[in-house]
Amino acid sequence: MSPQAPRRPSIEAAEIAGRRAVMARDAGLRRISRVTRRVIVGAVALSGGLAVTAANAFHGHTIVTSPPVTPATQPSSATTQPSSASTQSPSSGLEAPAQTPAPTPVQPVVVSGGS
Repeated sequence: MSPQAPRRPSIEAAEIAGRRAVMARDAGLRRISRVTRRVIVGAVALSGGLAVTAANAFHGHTIVTSPPVTPATQPSSATTQPSSASTQSPSSGLEAPAQTPAPTPVQPVVVSGGS
């Protein structure tokens, strides 16, 4: 017999197999982590791209209002002219209403779900 101590092949093989399993698991976790990061980045980029496309496709509406004409803001030439309907031409524009509109009370509409 040889003077060397007998080796335990089953322990060394099990230890090597265990190390390989740990290395394979770690490599798989790294791969899944990379894939997850790429999917998240892609989803955020796609969402942003769709948001920009929708914003360009559906423009908002701009409401332009002019300040109301009051005697204090009218030009001095307009206050010196007589205010008769016969002197104004039909193409002069819109006229102010004789009486300002009053808000009307509206009861809230309540609709409950049901059959």
